[in-house]
Amino acid sequence: MSDIVLRAEDLVREFRRPRRLLRPRPPGLRAVDGVSLAVERGRTLGIVGESGCGKSTLARMVVGLIAPTGGALTIDGRSIPELARADRRALCRRVQMVFQDPSGSLNPRKTVRDILTAPLRALRGLDGAAARARVAELMDLVSLRPEFADRHPHEFSGGQAQRIGIARALAAEPEVLVLDEPVSALDVSVQAQVLQLLGDLQARLGLTYLFISHDLAVVEAIAHDVVVMQRGKVVEAAPAERIFADPRHDYTKLLLGSVPRAAVP
Repeated sequence: MSDIVLRAEDLVREFRRPRRLLRPRPPGLRAVDGVSLAVERGRTLGIVGESGCGKSTLARMVVGLIAPTGGALTIDGRSIPELARADRRALCRRVQMVFQDPSGSLNPRKTVRDILTAPLRALRGLDGAAARARVAELMDLVSLRPEFADRHPHEFSGGQAQRIGIARALAAEPEVLVLDEPVSALDVSVQAQVLQLLGDLQARLGLTYLFISHDLAVVEAIAHDVVVMQRGKVVEAAPAERIFADPRHDYTKLLLGSVPRAAVP
């Protein structure tokens, strides 16, 4: 089996602009413009760049929330956009997403047990006692007490809520987690705890991460490899050590020079 679990080749996502009265439709906006990258199994690829550079659009294409306009997106050599409906269900099990806003991504009307049981039932066919046992395992996996499963999201801190979001993503037993700014809404000390959890989970479960962030200190702390995006394009890609020690592209140098790089514990 190839060491490359996820690959994008000349990936494009274009959004149509609205037509104005009595005027021709303006050209589309290319949020992602010819992006090529490869994610190695068991490693973390960090995607960095300023807001609006196409990072989150790329993430949503990887998990199948939106379709690419052009190019190829494959997982273990199989094209994601061309998967049949049944195969897309299997993709949902293999690739899961953790969202930026931990509280906003959780249904406030549901208990944590309900939130975690939904993917267990839909993607793994678990219910009843098996689902209850797995919920307890997931809570323990993200260092939350199993009895907290009967609480609602508003009863948790931001860091705890993000742990629940991670547990929900892990419920499907995925191989790849797409993490879209997963710690940007958290205090620095809580960020460190969540990053430590992600590192522990990767080592324990062999997970592959696509980690998207504008915070270079966070990316430096967790990523093995880094892709720098500007205006929908990849401008630099290299191992993390080289990016932070010897950036080559002017935009990468600008990012490193303009953002405080306090070490993350």
